[in-house]
Amino acid sequence: MFGRKINSSAEDIKQSSAEEIQKPKFSLLVITVSGPSIKLTLYSLLTSRMITVTVGKMSTFNLHSDLLTTESERFSKSLGGDFKEANESAVGLEDEDPNLFGFFAEYLYRDCSILSHDVDHYSKFVTLARLYAMGERLMAPKFQTYALWRFSQSLGSDTHISEESICELLRIAFLEITERVREDPMRSQIFWYAGSNITKLQKFDMFRQLLCDIPDSGRQLCLWMSQSRPERPAKPSELQYQRFGPESEYNLQSIPEVVPEAKQSPIEF
Repeated sequence: MFGRKINSSAEDIKQSSAEEIQKPKFSLLVITVSGPSIKLTLYSLLTSRMITVTVGKMSTFNLHSDLLTTESERFSKSLGGDFKEANESAVGLEDEDPNLFGFFAEYLYRDCSILSHDVDHYSKFVTLARLYAMGERLMAPKFQTYALWRFSQSLGSDTHISEESICELLRIAFLEITERVREDPMRSQIFWYAGSNITKLQKFDMFRQLLCDIPDSGRQLCLWMSQSRPERPAKPSELQYQRFGPESEYNLQSIPEVVPEAKQSPIEF
């Protein structure tokens, strides 16, 4: 009887897992987040070896290896094999912006990173788009999910973004985020907003110059004119649950209180 019950549960688990895999997270592109099913504790992450990450030419970040490899496949590949970076515990990111990478470093160590704050100025939309693009280069899908969710939740058709910032968003979408057969969700949000403000942009010299500098940009924008807004992504699970696992394998709250035995007085005859 017990054998049949276990087999049935295993089949149910396989069926439910297959159903979960088939559910898309975004309407246009599914960002697949892979990783261990059991959450690592903050203690185990902070006791891993230190990695020196040189960003740009001069800026240096000393970060824990397990945090880097858990969140970034780029670091996992560099530090996981018999490469120079792994042997020297040092990674160079010469083409990245140190100020921008600082957001990623903060994200690694904080449950409530700066990505969890509301957008209170339109310039932050540009920062979030740049962070998303950097997440693609670092192969950090969870980090991208944070940036995309915050960007899309704060963006509306009546959101005010300056013409210069819209042009910068378009430049990032065209040049820093990979074009895919199934459109990237960040590009979709940017193209939709630009398309809904095309009349305003047509009067702006920087926008006309951008169309001249980036081939095929006009065609892609035309496809989004008069289109409905792309579906907003779901809230990242890390914002709903604790990011790190408990420090102990035992749940101290579930341990029953031990009542000391009452001392028995010797029986006198």
